[in-house]
Amino acid sequence: MRSSRSLTQAMALTAVTLSVGACRIDIGGWSGAHCERTVELQHAMADGSTLAVATASGSIRIEGQEVSEARVVATIRGQAPTEEEAREIAEATEIRFEPSDDRLQIKADWPKMGNHRSVSVSYAIVVPRRTSVECSSASGSVEIVNLQGNVRADSASGSVTGSALRAGNVHLSAASGSVRLSDASELGSCELQSCSGGASAEQVQADRVRIGSASGSVRLREVRAREIDLHAASGRVDADQIDCSRLTAESASGSASVEFSPSAPADVTADVHSASGSVTVVAPPGFAGRVEMSTTSGSIDCDLPLQVQGRMDPRHISGSVGQGTGSLTLHATSGSVRVR
Repeated sequence: MRSSRSLTQAMALTAVTLSVGACRIDIGGWSGAHCERTVELQHAMADGSTLAVATASGSIRIEGQEVSEARVVATIRGQAPTEEEAREIAEATEIRFEPSDDRLQIKADWPKMGNHRSVSVSYAIVVPRRTSVECSSASGSVEIVNLQGNVRADSASGSVTGSALRAGNVHLSAASGSVRLSDASELGSCELQSCSGGASAEQVQADRVRIGSASGSVRLREVRAREIDLHAASGRVDADQIDCSRLTAESASGSASVEFSPSAPADVTADVHSASGSVTVVAPPGFAGRVEMSTTSGSIDCDLPLQVQGRMDPRHISGSVGQGTGSLTLHATSGSVRVR
């Protein structure tokens, strides 16, 4: 009964407007010609619903606003050896909504195409602010702005960015492109991953933060969380003004630098490692606890009032600061190690 009523309401409240622009034909390149048209659609959407959208080729931008419906502008681009075929492909591609309970999916249906023929669909979407999002692009950028809910955004080839996100779990990933999150708060789990590109977060507050890059640098600024986990396989790790209870930072090929903010707890636990580069940590004010510093090839320098335990070693120092329960463990395979 509920599904039937929801479907009836959805059909009644759905508004679809097709705006077909003139084809823009470019001669040259393997495709020969392309033709674009724009499709505009609207569909009622309640607060707390989930929007799902994917495209094989094209960009996606989703923004939360004070509205009660999903507003979609889809740009369809057909490519073919001839002007007529490009127009046919663009006009035969259809965009539609597929609603089910509290989930609204946007789908594209396109005709069968042979060699040297293709279609791409880019989306500009406005949704209610309290919306969760699941979106992906196989070839194109993804941008999510001003939402309150869970966000999962992926791109196989393109950048992924999020900003002004609140009260949900956030997962952003890119196989070939950068990943960036800014101005996000009240998050549960926050995960940013890039296989080939940098990953960065700025002004983020969450329960847990995990950021990694297989080929690129990892950068944080003004991030607050209970736990922070940073990994760069080929690039630097830079964390500035960090507030957390537990931190792990590791770079396989690059330096690792962490500066805790004045508000960070004095009993923080931090493990910072670099296989090929220096390690530098600026401890929270009033830090007290165990300190262990080691390097295979490099110098060791500690500005804290460290009480050394055991024999002095130019490559390894172990001691304590005060009577606290904090812990700083720093190791560099090839590089200097310093605590300030």
